[in-house]
Amino acid sequence: MKIIYFGPITRKGKPNLGGFESANRKNIDKLRSLGVEVEEHPNPVVPKWPHSLGKIVYLKLLFTPLTLCKYAHRKDVIVHATPLYGNLLQPTLWLLRMAKMLQLPVLTDVRAGSLIHYYTTTKNNHYKQGLRQMLTMATRVTVEGSSYINDIRNVMGVNAEVTYFPNLAICAGKQFVEKQMDVTNVFYFGRLAKAKGVDLLLQMGDTLPREKYQLFAAGPFADGYTEKNLDTHNIHYLGLLTPDELEMEMQRMHYFVFPTRHVGEGQSNSLIEAMSNGLVPIVAEQGFNQEVVADCGFVLRQGSDGKDYADCLSNVTPEQWEQLSKQSVEHIKQHHNIDIEIPKLIEIYKEILRNG
Repeated sequence: MKIIYFGPITRKGKPNLGGFESANRKNIDKLRSLGVEVEEHPNPVVPKWPHSLGKIVYLKLLFTPLTLCKYAHRKDVIVHATPLYGNLLQPTLWLLRMAKMLQLPVLTDVRAGSLIHYYTTTKNNHYKQGLRQMLTMATRVTVEGSSYINDIRNVMGVNAEVTYFPNLAICAGKQFVEKQMDVTNVFYFGRLAKAKGVDLLLQMGDTLPREKYQLFAAGPFADGYTEKNLDTHNIHYLGLLTPDELEMEMQRMHYFVFPTRHVGEGQSNSLIEAMSNGLVPIVAEQGFNQEVVADCGFVLRQGSDGKDYADCLSNVTPEQWEQLSKQSVEHIKQHHNIDIEIPKLIEIYKEILRNG
């Protein structure tokens, strides 16, 4: 069995530029560790050129599917596509059409939380049809939000075989760790953009007393934010961290704050990784955050400001924090464990090949 894996993928050993890339990197590495041959085709990284000119690199996506030609009619090859929508829908459809022409089965793996948003808000019927085709041309569909199983059928009108496949964390060896709480460390890692609520993080930095709380952030900047913005609001910037560096930093953190308003929010990779390390989540009610957090933390309504997040955090007692931290670790082990879910994915691959 050979898997040809397309989508946003972090380069091996490099800092993650986003949760989508990180999730695919983990999945591929685990598949390989279990003996599955994977050939990866990462989406190009957009350079920071002015006026969105950097997106010209996406033209590469029109040529990448041609690599499938050498696998035409192979009975042991599956295309695993993790598509982006928006302006990248057409390259995705081109990939699926190429696979179909070459008689290669496709697993379309819906990893983001914006599919139904795009479908219900667009007035472009041609675009709606394209989203439906993205699913109907697939041999099998997986989704990271359980609500999408019904939404694809009832909202989009697509009668496809859909399976829940959550975002995952490496849980081996993870357990609750007691931490000193003389100073409470609050962490955000991921893309530092307005859609992710960076403005609310800055408000928190101005609100929380420095003698009791320290705020930390890591990840790539966007929307004109810089390290200076963080520094002037009492937030320590840790830079772009490799997965190993991120794991080290989380050992001293108590909370993960995620005030996102991003329309494409799904099961946040950052949120799942933070909870697997015992960080208590305080998050916005957006995407599939509630599904991930369950009863292990706090979900604040959209419209909450930085002070609301600060107040929520400061009202938690050390005893409550300890209980929620334990619940977070165990919840991710049960519901987002890479050692449990990737073998299930391999079984899906085998079913696809058996059914020809």
